[in-house]
Amino acid sequence: FTNTIQPLKLQDISNEELQENILSVYAKLYHKYEADKKFIPEGNLVEVRFEDYETNAFDMTQEIYQKLQIPGFEDARTDIEAYVNKKKGYKKNKYQYKPETVELVEKNWSFALEQWGYKL
Repeated sequence: FTNTIQPLKLQDISNEELQENILSVYAKLYHKYEADKKFIPEGNLVEVRFEDYETNAFDMTQEIYQKLQIPGFEDARTDIEAYVNKKKGYKKNKYQYKPETVELVEKNWSFALEQWGYKL
């Protein structure tokens, strides 16, 4: 966040304040989403784990189109396949998180980690 947010700031904010804001805003956002998603009409929401999508992007895209009843998948199939194939072999950045960062995430966001089955 210091590489992304700090250069874009419009006023001075310490890294500590920024960290606290990120931790609290994510928690509020998460809880608001979980509370409000029941208002999304049936058939208008698909939740996908990034790792699952990453493993099989084309089939997951097709499944999303079907579940959300989005027309035009067959017309877009060739372009979707080309895009997905272009991304094959892409190497994600690997991050080594500091132990204190992992501790902060586990302490402040354990509710999300547990619900979504993530381990740090």
